[in-house]
Amino acid sequence: MNNKRKPLIGITTSLELNPNRLNDHKTIVSVDYSKAVINSGGIPFILPITENIEVIKEQIQLLDGLLLSGGGDPDPALYGEDCLQEVGSITPERDKFELVILDEFMKTGKPILGICRGLQIANVYFGGSLYQDVKYIDTTINHMQKWLPDLPTHDIKIEEGNILFEIFGKKARTNSYHHQMIKDLGNGLTSIAKANDGIIEAFQNKNHKFFYAVQWHPEMMAVRGNEKMQEIFDKFIKSCNN
Repeated sequence: MNNKRKPLIGITTSLELNPNRLNDHKTIVSVDYSKAVINSGGIPFILPITENIEVIKEQIQLLDGLLLSGGGDPDPALYGEDCLQEVGSITPERDKFELVILDEFMKTGKPILGICRGLQIANVYFGGSLYQDVKYIDTTINHMQKWLPDLPTHDIKIEEGNILFEIFGKKARTNSYHHQMIKDLGNGLTSIAKANDGIIEAFQNKNHKFFYAVQWHPEMMAVRGNEKMQEIFDKFIKSCNN
C-alpha cells in the first residue's frame, strides 16, 4: 500500500476590498486553480497575504510547490517606472508578499508555476520589466478576450526542450486574459514560447528544478475539459512528488 501523501500546493491570492463594508478586505482567488491542482493529484492550500515573515517561512516548510496566480497589475515602481495612463489596479501588499514568498521559495529549490500575473511578478523579481498596457506595443492580436474562458484566442510558437514542447509540440492555441506583458526578460530566464506578435507567452528558469510561467490561463481551459492544458498541471504536480 502506498502511503505517500499528495503534494501540498500553495496558491497565492488577491486582496480585494468589500464595496459593501468599509475596511473589510477579502482573500480571493479563482477556484479553477484549486480544481486544476486537485485534478492532477495535488492538494491546494490557499495563501492569504501577510507581512509576517515567520508565518511565510512556516508555510513554505509545509508546501511542496508554489503556484503564483493571476490578478491585478504589479506596481511599476518595482521596475523603476511611473504609472502610465493605462495601468490597472495595483496592490502593494500583494506585491510585497509574493516577492518575499518567491524569494524564500527559491531557496528551497521546490517547484514553482506562474500564471498570468504570476509570470509578470516573477519576471519583475528577476529584474525584468513590463509593458503597462497592450496599447504601448505594436500589435493587432487580441490579448484580452471577452468570451468563454476555455475558448482559445491566438497561437503561440514553442521552443524545444521544455514541458510545453513535450505537451504541445511546436505550436499551441491559448486563451488570453492580460493587458500587460513582458518588456525586458528577467535575468536567468529563458523565453520558451511567443505569440505571433513577438510577445513572450512563457518562460523557464533552467537553473531551478521546475520553474515555469505562462501568460495565458491554462487552469481555465483545463477544468473545462482541455486535456493538454491539464498536462501542464500534471507535470507540475509530478515534479512536486520527486
